[in-house]
Amino acid sequence: MKKMLLMVGVALSLGLSSLFIQSAASTPIALDEAVAEFQSREASFEVIGQPVKFGFANNYSVAIKLLSLDDEMVRARGQLSGPREISEFVAGEIYVANLKFSPARKATRQGFEASIGSGLEQIKSATSLPALASALRKSYLLEAGGVSQNSIGLVAGLAIGDTSLIDGELLEQMRTVSLTHLTAVSGANCAIIIGMVYLLVSRLRASRWLRTALSLAALIGYVAIVGTQPSVLRAAFMSSVVLLAISLGRRATAGSALGLAILILLIADPWLATDFGFALSAAATAGILLLAPEIYLRLKTRVPNWLALGLSVTISAQLLCLPVLLQLQSGLSTYSVLANLLAEPLVAPVTILGILACLVAWFAPWLAFGLSWVASLATWWIALVAEQLAAFPMTTISWATGWLGATLAVVVIVATLLWLRAEAAGMKATGALTLIVVLSITIGSSGASIAKSASWPPRDWLVVACDVGQGDALVVRSENQVAVIDVGKDRKLIDGCLTQLGIRRIDLLVLTHFDLDHIGGLAGALQGREVGQALISPFNDDRWGASLSKQTIEQSGAVSSFGQVGVRGSLGQFSWRVLSPEPNAAGAEDSNDASIVILWQSPQLNLLTMADLGERGQMRVAGSSDSWLGQGLDSVPMVLKVSHHGSADQYPELIEALGPDLALVSVGADNSYGHPTLRTIALLEKLGTRIFRTDLSGDLAVSISDGVLGVSVSGHG
Repeated sequence: MKKMLLMVGVALSLGLSSLFIQSAASTPIALDEAVAEFQSREASFEVIGQPVKFGFANNYSVAIKLLSLDDEMVRARGQLSGPREISEFVAGEIYVANLKFSPARKATRQGFEASIGSGLEQIKSATSLPALASALRKSYLLEAGGVSQNSIGLVAGLAIGDTSLIDGELLEQMRTVSLTHLTAVSGANCAIIIGMVYLLVSRLRASRWLRTALSLAALIGYVAIVGTQPSVLRAAFMSSVVLLAISLGRRATAGSALGLAILILLIADPWLATDFGFALSAAATAGILLLAPEIYLRLKTRVPNWLALGLSVTISAQLLCLPVLLQLQSGLSTYSVLANLLAEPLVAPVTILGILACLVAWFAPWLAFGLSWVASLATWWIALVAEQLAAFPMTTISWATGWLGATLAVVVIVATLLWLRAEAAGMKATGALTLIVVLSITIGSSGASIAKSASWPPRDWLVVACDVGQGDALVVRSENQVAVIDVGKDRKLIDGCLTQLGIRRIDLLVLTHFDLDHIGGLAGALQGREVGQALISPFNDDRWGASLSKQTIEQSGAVSSFGQVGVRGSLGQFSWRVLSPEPNAAGAEDSNDASIVILWQSPQLNLLTMADLGERGQMRVAGSSDSWLGQGLDSVPMVLKVSHHGSADQYPELIEALGPDLALVSVGADNSYGHPTLRTIALLEKLGTRIFRTDLSGDLAVSISDGVLGVSVSGHG
């Protein structure tokens, strides 16, 4: 026990020391001004990671190490984002360019974020290994063939972790049925690489140490090709530990290797502790090691061995990942076990064929095409499984969210361990009883959610706040005309909400500003729907989301214009007018400050949609209130869409003057921003305002009868 406590103390000390040292190094004083004031400065930097595609366009990001700033030596690690040219970057290359700096997100090791402004010039090439790995990867992606584009992309995803060829819809379907882990390089990939090389060299009667050295060299080369993502690092390190232990003639348990890999990697990079990919990778591996053998022994007497093996691996991995998954989604994937059971047997052959295709693509493109095409037959099936199961009803089983849900998941894990592995009969019975109770509660709550959602929405709804997580999406309806104000970040969530509301035409689409949590779901909102008119913020926003949103709206055939003071219109019985921003977003400091604020007035109710406008902007709106506040607003109830998910950045005097009868807060469950804040909630409660939140109640539908506002909630699940 003392030794264990000593080891824990040493590990914590090393981890904290590493965190403090690296934190200080990642944010040098010389960089503070450029980051805090979003400055554009000339800088030189070294590429230290693999470019990764993000968003729903050809946009990429890559980890870089800053070398100089305006000819002054500066050392800091950051994240660079930009257009497709970044995809050509290779680790080890050095560039000089004009970079636009911005603060880094919290809980990352990056000291800054930046985008390429102008003058990009390469001043040093990559070393031989990264250059060779990049050449192999590019050749493979260029020469790969297959049954369909998605099947080709899935082969690349399973073999080298590249998802750039897979369309967003299939990725979303795979996420729905819990198949996204297939495209993340894991311990299975590393084991295949080591196993292939080790067995091949063994046939040549090489010595044990030569076999080990060549296997490790192959693993290093593979990691260079796929990139150093957290799951890859964990898998590669664990495989290396096991291989070295075997070479030394020692008994190496997979559990010990996993523990050592996690410990060393967290000390080397403490920020991995906040990385969901790393946590899911480690949890899935731990689940397979702890539970799969016991589950297999109980299943093999009732079902065929192959089915027992597949079920035991899938169930054990899903179970240990549950506490982490509940931080990323609001429920349990209904068809995850079935989807994995149908897809997992094909993973190994696809991975082997894909890796071989990657290795020969440079000098034998015809062979790479053939190998990839054969592998794509299997990935076509995987794509079909994801597509069909994602289209089934009730893809999610309701489960408590936040820390309550995570705690309940931990209880399930502990209970399962007791039931399967405890030696005492009493402990086994306790575990089994706990599982029965939790499952009964889950089934009961799911049934209640199904019954509740079956009667939602009410027929007479006028306003709906769609539950799109940490984002905004509001729908207004009058006389069969519909307005949609913002579309959230997840295209599936907004599409699901609009589908449930029966929306097939959007007469007015408003994108209040171009933050991703307001425009990221645009493709889902437009899917299968016509758009008449679109209003967009006049703020000069050079982010990729802004340009892509404008392009998408143009392609939809909608007539777009700027939403600014002076713009008015009607929607059924609603008349609406823009209260902010000023023409050309004059005076706006940033995109939030240039949010489109609209006052909606009708004979039944009034509605003020505030987007993400902060206190300073709200003060400007209040300054012009003599032209609209009090002009008959008191004659019918007032509904307020609270600004910025209920953040503290509110102007109390404006809200007090409005005196809203009802407040709608669009916010994600257990978000990292602390929204909505106690300050804003207390302000609304003081005014006697009824408050409804999407994180607590799901979709919110507002209707009115005899002058009395009613709110119907969909609930979660």
